Amino acid sequence: MKGYEIGKELVDLGRIDIKIEKNPDVLEELLLDGTEAVGLGCIAGNCKFMASYPMTPSTPLQVFIASNSENFDIVFEQAEDEIAAINMAIGGFYTGARSMVATSGSGFALMEEAVGLSGMIETPVVIYIGQRPGPAVGLPTRTSQEDLNLALYSGPGEFPRIIFAPGNFEDAFSLSQKAFNLADHYQTPVFILSDQYFADVFYNQPKFNLDGLEVEKHIVKTNYDYKRYEITSNGISPRGIPGFGEGLVVVDSDEHDEEGHLTENLDTRTEMVDKRLRKLKEIEMETIPPELLGNSDYNTLVIGWGSTYGPIKEALENLNKTMQAFYITNNYTHSTVLH
Repeated sequence: MKGYEIGKELVDLGRIDIKIEKNPDVLEELLLDGTEAVGLGCIAGNCKFMASYPMTPSTPLQVFIASNSENFDIVFEQAEDEIAAINMAIGGFYTGARSMVATSGSGFALMEEAVGLSGMIETPVVIYIGQRPGPAVGLPTRTSQEDLNLALYSGPGEFPRIIFAPGNFEDAFSLSQKAFNLADHYQTPVFILSDQYFADVFYNQPKFNLDGLEVEKHIVKTNYDYKRYEITSNGISPRGIPGFGEGLVVVDSDEHDEEGHLTENLDTRTEMVDKRLRKLKEIEMETIPPELLGNSDYNTLVIGWGSTYGPIKEALENLNKTMQAFYITNNYTHSTVLH
């Protein structure tokens, strides 16, 4: 307040000349940060439950969802720890509520067993990882991209997962929305990788394109002889939820038969592993093609992903477009190639 008063006095005395002009070009644009872009995408994806334990830089997303929960009928739960948080989120999806959890690297390390649970019981969950330097708690308020391998190889055994690493706000919104549809459809964990820089950086952003944005419904009404893990050609079993239909929805974190009952039968084990892995063929069809910045006639490639998109693009512009860049978008890795 005192600074404002001094500044006003200096302006009134004519010692400082300040001239501010409105720019009509940005009149309809949004001013937001990466966290809000992701959060709006989660809301557009019909997220209905979020459980998390605070951890920088994922806490701002938790605050955003919690502060908007009343307007969008979302339940937010601050869990007692990371293990409880992800299990709550998996439980939310089991009952039919699209659910997510947010954390950072060392917090996610505690969640790896539950990632395996999601893979085994084929109950989806959306996991937001706000990356920061490690090992352990590392540098809580600095940025880094050190958790890709952690997301790729988390959880024991082999099962499909989907990983998005948005590099701009359009991607952050659309991919976060898409994460819930894909989780629901493929019944797998879906990751959204951000980092301290991307979570906190502000940009003017044109209004997001909502054309064709839909909440896809994949839950089935069960019949009396419903089999939760029915063997199918594409590996995707019909997913029912408790109380919706006549069938009993049985899930088991041990290997199980088609009805969901525990088994150690070796033939059934092989069938179930193969069934889960067959989902990968359809998941690969969801792959977003690379984005090319500049022409394709390059000699040297520099690869980056995620939040490096903006800085590399800006570097190209500052270099008078004398260098070219190739950018692999969004899923699995989000990479930029610089000539």
